[in-house]
Amino acid sequence: MYSYTWDAETGGLLLNSSPLSFSKEPRPVYYKELDILGFDRYWNYAKNDSYPYMWAEANNYFYRGRQVAKTKGGSLYTAPEIVILDDPEPNGQPLRFVDIPAMVEKNRDLLEKLAAETIKKIYNTYVDYMDRVDVFYVAFSGGKDSVVALDLVQRALPHNKFEVLFGDTDMEFPTTKSLVTQIESFCQERDIAFFTAKATMSASDSWDLFGPPARRLRWCCTVHKTAPVINKLCEIHNINRIHSMMITGVRGDESASRAEYDELSLGKKMPGQHSFHPLLEWSSAEVFLYIYSQELPLNTAYKYGFNRVGCIMCPNSSEKHEYIKKQCFPETVDFFCNKIIENSQKDLSGDNAARFLESGGWKTRLSGRELKFSQEELFEFDEEKGLLKFTAKNLRPEWKIWYKTLGDIHECSESEYHLEYDGVVRKCVLHTNGDKTIFEIETSGRSKNSIEFVYYFKSILAKTQYCIQCMTCVAECPSRNIQMKDGELTILDTCVRCRACLKILSGCLYYNSVKGSKAMKSLKGINRYLSVGVDAMWIKEFLKDQSFEPGNRKTDVMFGMMNDAGMTASKKLTAFGMFIQNQDMEAAYTWALILCNLAYTPAFGWYIRNIPFSHRYIESNLLLDMGEDSSKKDGGKKARGEFWNGFKTILDTNGAFKEIGFGIPEIESKENKNGEIKKSMISIMRMPWQNPNPLVILYSLYKFAEACGDYYQFTLSRLLNHDIDSDGISPTEIFGLDRNQMEKILNGLTINYPDFINASFTLDLDNITLNSEKTSQDVLSLF
Repeated sequence: MYSYTWDAETGGLLLNSSPLSFSKEPRPVYYKELDILGFDRYWNYAKNDSYPYMWAEANNYFYRGRQVAKTKGGSLYTAPEIVILDDPEPNGQPLRFVDIPAMVEKNRDLLEKLAAETIKKIYNTYVDYMDRVDVFYVAFSGGKDSVVALDLVQRALPHNKFEVLFGDTDMEFPTTKSLVTQIESFCQERDIAFFTAKATMSASDSWDLFGPPARRLRWCCTVHKTAPVINKLCEIHNINRIHSMMITGVRGDESASRAEYDELSLGKKMPGQHSFHPLLEWSSAEVFLYIYSQELPLNTAYKYGFNRVGCIMCPNSSEKHEYIKKQCFPETVDFFCNKIIENSQKDLSGDNAARFLESGGWKTRLSGRELKFSQEELFEFDEEKGLLKFTAKNLRPEWKIWYKTLGDIHECSESEYHLEYDGVVRKCVLHTNGDKTIFEIETSGRSKNSIEFVYYFKSILAKTQYCIQCMTCVAECPSRNIQMKDGELTILDTCVRCRACLKILSGCLYYNSVKGSKAMKSLKGINRYLSVGVDAMWIKEFLKDQSFEPGNRKTDVMFGMMNDAGMTASKKLTAFGMFIQNQDMEAAYTWALILCNLAYTPAFGWYIRNIPFSHRYIESNLLLDMGEDSSKKDGGKKARGEFWNGFKTILDTNGAFKEIGFGIPEIESKENKNGEIKKSMISIMRMPWQNPNPLVILYSLYKFAEACGDYYQFTLSRLLNHDIDSDGISPTEIFGLDRNQMEKILNGLTINYPDFINASFTLDLDNITLNSEKTSQDVLSLF
């Protein structure tokens, strides 16, 4: 909230009354961190952790107002490099502690003002919601922010009006467990109810079942934290449909995603749960100052050099912190590292395991194909001869129970059913072929009802075939109409069919983690651009006078890509091509429009649906993610290689693609024996488009609607759900946009182009309606 400067006199921080524009998340540095990183080789200091010696911003170290050192790199097994910039004390004299009492006194006025404002905010929120929720509780994690949040809440509210709930993930730092014991005693002394919520399975068991969590497969947060907390609250209060107010220590400066949080929201984490973040605008400087001023306990992990305290092996952890974890908690870290190795299907013999762990290869897992115990697909979907065809292997009878969450089911005979969904009744006939059961269900074309039915029925089969009773569905149900006990599933007749349980990723978190990736049934079209790819300059040159041809195969692939983009037909410009010809070919929006069309081709479509955002993707992942093509003698190896090499040229030569984040390649250039420079692509990284053009998004929305069979009314939630098997590709999937970005863009489009779009966002409901009399081609007239 407040800006700060370094204070040479105390060695600490000094808050200023001016607002903070950007926080570098300063943190105190104790001797234990200096020892772990190796600063004891350079500096003289007492081994005493009563007070910190200096401060750090990320990897930069500041002593009494001066930057004296920084660190570079580091990984699980490799210490960060130390770069000494200045001597903290002359002639090797011992370091002086930060004068904490003096620092606190200098900041007392602003700190007390900040605390008073936050306490008032907490109290007013309590008064506003005391008759609307069943319970107020502090979500305690063991980190510094939750310690401050708890202290402010206990100062603001009567101690019998709120509870403290610790979500024990069974993966915490050992130091967190010690702090939680302290906090529990603190609460008992003050008559504050303190509870611990824990999953029904241990972390060890869940890692063996789900496979290690990854950046795109973070099942761990729901299974081990969110769901157990909701289920514990319902158990404590014996309320089926509980409405709670979760008070957290979340701060906007912690991450880019948290900076977009609303201070107060409903249903963002779990249905029926309000989330209140009273520290949202606090900086880490203010948090540490408050802890020192109130003499609150500090998790020892911060003294080791961590800026955040969470799970011991987190896929979002930085490499430097992994080194510190390994040094501080070797047994715990080794336990989870062994889990990663044991569960991976990769060849991790010899030094491969260490390289895999150190490079963070386990963090980028996209599917169950990379697991040793990858599950075979227990159900499939196809559409033929006007029928929706679902095939399930060893079908479990629970599908009838789960269908109650979707609609009415009428059993005409053992093999014939009438399935109702949202007023439409479909005839369903079951056929048995060995261990396979085939559902043949009447279809109603590409209507909205039919598209949604397919999505929801897939969720039902996923739950039926893969459920391990992780209790996520129980927690997701806002009315507590789902019950699981001793392997038995019950869905009460009071189910209101809100379908929250069916909207879980892929229908089931366990299935989502162990299923195979979106492997192609055939690699046909994936190598459309061969190994030569398409140089962006070729297209630019052709558009000048339509006579440019780069020669041989290059000409063929260039026209192949331009045909795919809808720019040419028989080497002549189409209406879209002539439109593009009149645009700035150096502008990002021009190529973004082209990309909206290319998204519907095999190569670009597969790339968009499978290459993750913000993570390095390497060629060896292609076999796992594309799968083998049994129709090819080599299993599709050549096609995969041509795909990779083709995109090397497409991405390396197109500056606009890099600007919109479509692909930032890591290129290695080598000179061969003939003196020629040969380029190879080491990896690709996709990034979200930072400054999306709203009209491009509008164009993409119309392309999406048209591809879905003129599906002109949908929700933002639908656009953000990329697990739906859909002919249309959402702009959020093409450009990596999140909900907050989309809401802003859609609101702006509604105001500026009401003849094309109307989007409304009220409470937790959202609706997007396109003008069915307009087309994607009409959108181009707006440029």
